[in-house]
Amino acid sequence: MEKRKILIADPSESFCVALTDALRGAYQVRSCREGNEALGILQSFRPDILILDLMLSGVDGITLLQKLGKWELQPLVLATTRYVSNYILDAADRLGIGYLMVKPCDVDAVVARVADMNQRMKMPVFAAPDPRTQVSNMLLNLRFSTKLRGYGYLREAVLLMAKNMDQSITKELYPAVANYCGVTSVQVERSIRSALQHAWNRRE
Repeated sequence: MEKRKILIADPSESFCVALTDALRGAYQVRSCREGNEALGILQSFRPDILILDLMLSGVDGITLLQKLGKWELQPLVLATTRYVSNYILDAADRLGIGYLMVKPCDVDAVVARVADMNQRMKMPVFAAPDPRTQVSNMLLNLRFSTKLRGYGYLREAVLLMAKNMDQSITKELYPAVANYCGVTSVQVERSIRSALQHAWNRRE
């Protein structure tokens, strides 16, 4: 299997050398110490993981990540910085930085974070079930019977409550479920109570 590719873009030569030595063998590693050079390598090398100092000279790390978005390059990013501010934290979130480390940082710690990121890339991606399916599975795990009308009413109630947690159960939620299902609020409440009691009895 081909090794993952890593680009280290950091102005410190000693840090680049130490980190390259620690990663070489398990990964294909290239390094540079300036932003414009990093941009050139990114387009040709196309790394899977980018270890990036946000304070690079030439083109700084944040500008570099903005350019990556336009090029549709999407490596996992481990960013390092000596200075943390609300702007940097907001940029980290906005630009999809996977991990942010404050310098000085231990080389072994960086290697460990890279291993975590590499493992994440190996994990299979599953499509999340739709909310209705998730709620249905939850109710089945709680031993609710699908044969009872209260099961369907409760499922709709959970979905509606998830959209607005502040609504009143008796004055707003039950009437909304009743309107959706074409019944009365009293029927909804009684059926849900019956389904709850039935599920509780099945757990004993």
